[in-house]
Amino acid sequence: MNCSSCGSSSRKRHVIKTILEVFTPQCRTLGEAQQKLRSLSIYSAVSRDMIQQLIGHDNPNFVCSEYLTGIKEGEHKDDVMCQNLEYLTFQDKQFDLVITEDVFEHVRRPEKAFRELNRVLTTSGCHIFTIPFSFHRKTVIRVDTTTDQDIYVLPPEYHIDPLRDKALVYTDFGYDLFDKLSSLGFETHLVFSLYRDAVRSSIADSYVFISRKIGNS
Repeated sequence: MNCSSCGSSSRKRHVIKTILEVFTPQCRTLGEAQQKLRSLSIYSAVSRDMIQQLIGHDNPNFVCSEYLTGIKEGEHKDDVMCQNLEYLTFQDKQFDLVITEDVFEHVRRPEKAFRELNRVLTTSGCHIFTIPFSFHRKTVIRVDTTTDQDIYVLPPEYHIDPLRDKALVYTDFGYDLFDKLSSLGFETHLVFSLYRDAVRSSIADSYVFISRKIGNS
């Protein structure tokens, strides 16, 4: 369900709504929220999208990136920074907020990437994200990545990727993700779209993860 005005998806609108509720609950308008958000250090693992326009605009501490094949992490191509979530080039405790949308199912070693996000988040910083998720079963590993070579455990599955045409799915996440994130230093919960979200913002059948870093690690 895309917005006829800005083209944003229902999922992206729900992510933005969640960010505003977590970081600017006292603000009544997006304009008020933008002033507050400019004081935050934010990393988004996608570039040139509605989040960058609404939240990153005029924020010198907003960073976005893509995973660009053949480009070294931290370098740029066509003004877009390359980052690999498993090997982030950022400093420890650099960001108050990290945003990923339907990215982690395509990360080769997601636990390593979650550890990296914990490293670059400030104390009590948040990773706000979306992933395809199963509520009735545990996580399923589709590809064995214990060596440098991908070994298919299940038939390969791909999602459409605007940069690479298609992206391999490595992991089908399930309900044990909450325990895994807890063991990595996160406190995680889900927020679901409500009836009023559908009426006010055309957000329907959507859920967003809020994973807050705990401790001083």
